[in-house]
Amino acid sequence: MDSHFDWVFVVKHAVNLGLLLGLIIYLVRKPFSSFLKNRKERLRSEVDRAAATAEKAEGTLEEYSAKLDSVASEIAILQENIRKQGETEKGELILAAEKSCEMIKKEVEDTIRLETTKAVSEIQSEVVDSALVLAEKIIREKVDADFTTDSVNDFIKMIEEGKWQQLRH
Repeated sequence: MDSHFDWVFVVKHAVNLGLLLGLIIYLVRKPFSSFLKNRKERLRSEVDRAAATAEKAEGTLEEYSAKLDSVASEIAILQENIRKQGETEKGELILAAEKSCEMIKKEVEDTIRLETTKAVSEIQSEVVDSALVLAEKIIREKVDADFTTDSVNDFIKMIEEGKWQQLRH
């Protein structure tokens, strides 16, 4: 066993390795540099595009937010208008109902007045008829012999025709 270390072998291989790495770096440097440059440009382009998209999205968000605020404002205005219109219609309906109530009340009062007048007239007519019958009966009972039957009949006709009231005046 040889305990001696072979430095020549290690140096030869180190020089070979250095030359090989140098050759690989020389040959791969331009395509690798080009690849890195292209990748850098592609990433920069994607970042710029993403920034533009984000900026456009922010603009769209602001536009939609403004539209949403406008719609919310319009909804509030419409709700207020509908509420006011409802209150106005409510007032008009109440007034119409009150007028209808007054008209119905007046019609009822007129009907009561007419029916009362009619009833009074009918009662007066019945009283007059009853009074005439009673008067005729009393007159027939109290008439003395000097009155003739014709005079009584004439008087009865005058009473029935209403001419007796003309005689009173």
